[in-house]
Amino acid sequence: MLSVFVEVILPVVVMASVGGAIGRWRRVVLEPISTLVFYVLSPALIFRAMAETELDLDLSLRIVAAAWLLFFAAWGASALWSSLMRHDAPQRAGFALSVTALNAGNMGLPIALLAFGDDGLAVAVLFLVANAALNSTANVFIASLAGADARRALTAPLRYPMLYATVAGLVVNATEATLPVALDTPIDAFADAAIPTMLVVLGLQLLRGVERAALRDVAASAALRLGGGPLLMWGVTLLLGIGGATQQTLIVLAAMPTAVFTTILATEFAARPRFVTLAVAASTFGSVASLTVLITAIQA
Repeated sequence: MLSVFVEVILPVVVMASVGGAIGRWRRVVLEPISTLVFYVLSPALIFRAMAETELDLDLSLRIVAAAWLLFFAAWGASALWSSLMRHDAPQRAGFALSVTALNAGNMGLPIALLAFGDDGLAVAVLFLVANAALNSTANVFIASLAGADARRALTAPLRYPMLYATVAGLVVNATEATLPVALDTPIDAFADAAIPTMLVVLGLQLLRGVERAALRDVAASAALRLGGGPLLMWGVTLLLGIGGATQQTLIVLAAMPTAVFTTILATEFAARPRFVTLAVAASTFGSVASLTVLITAIQA
């Protein structure tokens, strides 16, 4: 698993460190960068993922069902912890994001490929598409609960571009349409820029420091994300009748750390972004050990 660290974890650390170094050298206003990612770069990334994924109907439906069932089970677990800790609305939203949103892209894809080969990668791509849809709908709803009542939060996904990028990508995929170069080229450029920019934002957020009072919540978030995720997915796959290599891949994918994208949502909706940033960092570094143990156990 040393190759996983060198090829996957270390680049994440380097790009986030660049953001932290720039923020220490020059005063950088974080919110405009976050807004750019939220309204332009992330929708482009989601659109491309939806438009270019080759979907097998039967497998896709079961993987999408597994992703959504995992999401709601994780949300329920986060809500239980928030109730026990008596979190206020912003902390409740931030904690839920840290548990439900997982890094299915820039960590999930390469780890699935390294651990399970091309078949694992195919499962991981479908899982990524399902999670992209969740990020543009359910996670926007959760983040908006930090500052709005449930009725207003229900309409939050309709007010932001990620949902429409998801739908447009699915339409392009289903119709096999070819975009004109004038659209295709900038969409690709924006999509390519999304993940590196998210990691720079992560570094800038870490530079702002963390709240010591949140460390207990960070530990709980990491435990639910890295340990609870694969256990919940194991139960979900049994429920859906998914076995073999597909089941193994989904269990590993469910153990991915908190997605960097949550820092963007938390910043945009004021859902305790400093806490969420620490949760992303803690789960990312913790996943080096937890994924090593999990993949070794599954492959054995």
